[in-house]
Amino acid sequence: MASEMSVALSNLHRLLQQLAEAEAALADGPRAVALAEKQVTQAEQAIEEQKQTIKANRKAADDLNLKLKTKEAELGKLTGQLNSASSNKEYDIFKGQIEGAKKDRGEIEETALGAMEEIDAAQAKLKQLEIELQARKKTAQTAKANFEASKPEVDAQIGLVQSQIAAAEKVIPGEGKAAWDRLRKAHGASALAVMEDGFCEACSTKVTNQDMVRIRMSDFMGCRGCGRILYFTE
Repeated sequence: MASEMSVALSNLHRLLQQLAEAEAALADGPRAVALAEKQVTQAEQAIEEQKQTIKANRKAADDLNLKLKTKEAELGKLTGQLNSASSNKEYDIFKGQIEGAKKDRGEIEETALGAMEEIDAAQAKLKQLEIELQARKKTAQTAKANFEASKPEVDAQIGLVQSQIAAAEKVIPGEGKAAWDRLRKAHGASALAVMEDGFCEACSTKVTNQDMVRIRMSDFMGCRGCGRILYFTE
């Protein structure tokens, strides 16, 4: 049968674990909100970058259209010169220049078409990014609402468990209080460890026979390996 001290320490251990779980749940809310808001910011940045991409694509397309108009004007001029050629030699020269200009025009037209297709694709991507932004904003709003709705209950649970822990800690002898406070500050709910089959559950250190007897006699004792307060259950 477990000693009164072990029963009390087992109860204290359980309460500390409940407190750790409640505090973790309380911390999860702000983390979830922060993550969701970060994703909103990232989506907004992606949209701004996509808008800049579209702007650059449009500028490139405008430049190509200007080049195309310039090339068309050049072709018109060459055609006029061809028609007014005064010799076969001049005719052949202008004809060759026209062929080269037409080739250049074709390449510019092809590149311009590709630029327009890139603009269409970029605009489609922008629409998708805007849809994703709205979804992320909704997720952030939901995360914030869930946290605000659950916080009062979790706060109340933490307050209740803390009062129960304060009462449960009265089992700790005065001479062990300072050591206990240090242990709890360092390890939280893991400041206590159950002794199983003669070993400390936390660090697997073998508990000496003498220490086992003292623990069974309700002594307040720490593990010689990790310092955690030991108790046993039966």
